[in-house]
Amino acid sequence: MRGKGKRSAAALSLVCAVAIAAGGWLAPSAQAQAQAQAQAPAQARQRPVATSPGTEVGSTSVTGPDGRVAQFGIFAAPTDGSEYLWYRTQLRPGGPYGDWQQVASARINFQLPVLSAGVDADGRLEVFTVEYQSAVLVRIHQLTPGGPWSTPQAFGPAGADVPRFFGYPVVFAERDGSLAFFEVYQSGSGTELFVNEQDGHGSWTGFTDLGAGPEPEPVGVPTSVTEAPNGTLTAVAHLWNASSGYYAEISQLTPGGPWGPWHSCATDGCTHG
Repeated sequence: MRGKGKRSAAALSLVCAVAIAAGGWLAPSAQAQAQAQAQAPAQARQRPVATSPGTEVGSTSVTGPDGRVAQFGIFAAPTDGSEYLWYRTQLRPGGPYGDWQQVASARINFQLPVLSAGVDADGRLEVFTVEYQSAVLVRIHQLTPGGPWSTPQAFGPAGADVPRFFGYPVVFAERDGSLAFFEVYQSGSGTELFVNEQDGHGSWTGFTDLGAGPEPEPVGVPTSVTEAPNGTLTAVAHLWNASSGYYAEISQLTPGGPWGPWHSCATDGCTHG
């Protein structure tokens, strides 16, 4: 990963499921919007609706930079029960919501209704979910802030699936606006935690394998992520399927750089989380 230099503010809180407005928090120019729409893949969009698009399967919400709350939801269509991803946003801070709008046209896996999201430093929305009849995590992102959506693209180590019971992806917003993404993937015969961190320009730098943790029981997704004053990250994760109180911790050695070894909180203590 590429380093991003020293940062001085206090650690931000964990962002497990971040979303922003249907119209975007940043309004692109008309020219940029037209260019993005021309480049956007063709999508079988359903018309926006004022009421619920169906039976809610999963949802998340977040407050954007301008104070408006936005909601994402996976809904089962009333016609055939197929699940799709929708979103809506408040028209003004504290005010009513606008219509629900569909995100792309991909069906969502009802047995694995994953929904996590983040917003890039420039205001573009990133959504992570699992498509119908698949265990592959996909990324759907806005091509411009408030603009059209990309098609779903596999997001993870090459050929890796997402285990069903290990938790939703964790998307952590760093102080400079870049994102750090954590998820457990199936790796060979076992499961391991991976991280992918954006550089200062908002580009994903690639996946780093953090391993399965310090104990025979593998770790799940982080229960907390913190950022030190120097910009290094620390993740605390629960040992999957272990009794309560069993956690492990891992920290970066340099900002945006390699990670150190795992430490068991039961024997070494955790400095974060």
